[in-house]
Amino acid sequence: MAAVYPGPQNTFVKAHEHSNKMVIDFARNIKKFAVNRYTQVVPVEKVAGYFLEMTIEEAGRIVHSDLRNFVWYDGMPAPEGVDGRESFEFKPFTTKRYAYPFQLGDLTIDQSSWNILDQHSSIHSRQAMTARTQLAITKLTATANYATNHVKDVTTIAGNTGNWAQSTTARQDIKRSLTTAAEQILDDTLAAIELDDLVLVINSKMAAELTQSQEIVDYIKQSPDALAQIKGELPGTNTMYGLPDKLYGFPLVVEAARKVTSKKGAATVKSQILPTATPFMCARPGSIIGVADAPNFSTCVCFAQEELTVETLRDANNRRTQGRVVDNIVYELVAPVSGVLFQAAA
Repeated sequence: MAAVYPGPQNTFVKAHEHSNKMVIDFARNIKKFAVNRYTQVVPVEKVAGYFLEMTIEEAGRIVHSDLRNFVWYDGMPAPEGVDGRESFEFKPFTTKRYAYPFQLGDLTIDQSSWNILDQHSSIHSRQAMTARTQLAITKLTATANYATNHVKDVTTIAGNTGNWAQSTTARQDIKRSLTTAAEQILDDTLAAIELDDLVLVINSKMAAELTQSQEIVDYIKQSPDALAQIKGELPGTNTMYGLPDKLYGFPLVVEAARKVTSKKGAATVKSQILPTATPFMCARPGSIIGVADAPNFSTCVCFAQEELTVETLRDANNRRTQGRVVDNIVYELVAPVSGVLFQAAA
């Protein structure tokens, strides 16, 4: 290094401590991932098993409006229920174990001025949650997982004239799409789903497009609570997107998760996990943790035999530490009639 004259920038040895050991890492709390707001986790003991899917007809079967087939006249034999059974089907699930590994040498750990081991455990926990989001979105956007009438092209819904971004107050394409989807779900679940249990899931690009559509601009103007939320006067999780937490009465979840699809060392390529054109409406009642042996109306369930186990093992012989985050899970659409997949929304 060439000799220099003393000055305020060169008379000391620069060190990490001089920034109070600041670490710039775009950390994301694994509990904040949106996937937890539209799917439910069901802990299971075994890696494979069955879930029971009942057909939904008998509970609402009223053939005669005067109920003549249920009347029990005095002195007559009571109506018999030989035809009152409901059909069912056992469907299989098999979890798959995933490991998100990392490795650090002893010298690297010892010489680091911050807790590099814990940081990498955190990084790979977030990688595991990003992977969960990918698994859930893959299931929820596959048309084959839905009945035909639960996959709806928004441009062909009766009364619609285009996609959501183009909608105007007069057209009401967004509102009509959501109402049509909700009515389909109510029809096919015999109204067993509460409307508050239905969640609309869109990506952040769609969120930006909706805030610029005339239909949503006018909707927010006419809704005091929605306007107050986006102005920051009321708490809201979608404020940064300029959207309220509920749209036409349906809870709104913005799935903003991104993934890096390029290999390490190549030019970085990032994309949203949920495609813009395929938002969906699904049921997600109750808490994030479901019960394996109880009725469930959640559209998509994560069967979890092991959840986000963080492990480290020091390899003394090679003076290094092996670390990993382990997840043994599978996502399944256990109640596909409680969801609707939209297409051509953008």
